[in-house]
Amino acid sequence: MVNKKIELDRSSPVPAYFQIASDLKSRIMRHEWSITQKLPTELELAEQYNVSRITLRQALAELEKDGILKKKRGKGTFIVSDPTPFVAELNYRLVTNDKLMQTPYSITAQVLDQCIVTDLFPAVAEHLQLNSSDSAVYIKRLFLLDDRPLAIGRSYISAKYVPHLELRSLINNSISTTLQQYYSLVPEYVEDYIEACRATQADIALLNCSLDTPMILISATSFLSDQTPLEYSTALWCGDYVRFRLPLKRGSNGFIIT
Repeated sequence: MVNKKIELDRSSPVPAYFQIASDLKSRIMRHEWSITQKLPTELELAEQYNVSRITLRQALAELEKDGILKKKRGKGTFIVSDPTPFVAELNYRLVTNDKLMQTPYSITAQVLDQCIVTDLFPAVAEHLQLNSSDSAVYIKRLFLLDDRPLAIGRSYISAKYVPHLELRSLINNSISTTLQQYYSLVPEYVEDYIEACRATQADIALLNCSLDTPMILISATSFLSDQTPLEYSTALWCGDYVRFRLPLKRGSNGFIIT
């Protein structure tokens, strides 16, 4: 079979090795090669992209760093994981990480911390409309997709509404289910904010990712029917491994989230 030639954009400010890494990732997602299959040799790939083997190795190193490829000495480079991103609905249950438990993916959660906090960050106190004498229950969870770290969730709930929550085990590791069944608390609406951000060294260690991994931060404040804030939460997502779907439906005043 004739070795296919792939043209890179030589005028682009994006480095050639990064263009190659992105293209190889797309080819794997299109199932040009299957999981556990060996890639063509470095020489063959370098000829396909018309680059030096040094440049080609830089591209392979990027995918190896992301856990997609693995080099085996004397045997070649193999595909070890599917780079297809996890796609999830962008809604309240997702932001609070409970929606994850209802997907066909093998997703698990680990509660890392659950305690009462009194010295609240100013942003938390502001979102929950608390003063210096108030306290909140803090819950930190790590979410894994097929045992791969995917997101870190942090939630703060006004302690006056959830007595002894810090001592209770979460029902199915779900905050919303626990609030509903133990305290009859169901949010009426939520305000969300989405932004790109950088991870701290501690978060990088938990998510087992590199310093340059793109991160998506979703912050949410939930409110009861009387507009009292109940919970302030943040979810830090590995941006190279997740996509959010935001379904919209036309309403009388334009499109609305469904």
